[in-house]
Amino acid sequence: MNDSPLTIPDITQLEKTALELRRLALKIIFQAGSGHPGGSFSATDLMTALFFGGILKHDPNNPKDPARDRFLLSKGHVTGIYYSVLAKAGYISESDLDSYRKINSPKFLSGHPHPKTPGVEIASGSLGQGLSVGHGIALGTKLDGYDSKVYVILGDGELHEGQVWEAAMSADKFKSNNLIAIIDYNKVAQDNITKDLKDLEPLEDKWKAF
Repeated sequence: MNDSPLTIPDITQLEKTALELRRLALKIIFQAGSGHPGGSFSATDLMTALFFGGILKHDPNNPKDPARDRFLLSKGHVTGIYYSVLAKAGYISESDLDSYRKINSPKFLSGHPHPKTPGVEIASGSLGQGLSVGHGIALGTKLDGYDSKVYVILGDGELHEGQVWEAAMSADKFKSNNLIAIIDYNKVAQDNITKDLKDLEPLEDKWKAF
């Protein structure tokens, strides 16, 4: 497991890895004939930093290690990049990606994450719930005596869901300093730009309020 002290990563190598992941995600989305390339691309740098930049404590050879950090993809529609990252990290093989979005995929590589896929913690088919689940996991790991962190990537469109803010309030109430919410602020939702749906600004101030 990668549990060494956080060191300065090789930015050039991370940029190369991110480019490789974008190409791989685009390839499998194109092969499947459906997917979300835009949302996958906007989350790529975030996921690259977590998985390959020495931030996330994880081990593909022991994916259920109780001391592991947890990664939750709340914006679960961007499995193109998620599965590409899992393949690059060694949880699944690159050949497994050929079954992406196909019926009876051996590794359950469906359009939204499935917990039977190695490396996937939760199903996130219904958006807006990841932070709530992450908070529960964060509380549970503390009760079990682990110092694990829980990283949750949310799409900015998800922030239109009231449940996200309830989770943030609860995390503040219980002082859950092992829960890290990361907003993929690409400013685009499914049917419009987020500003024209519900303006999220001042977004930074909203989160600082907790």
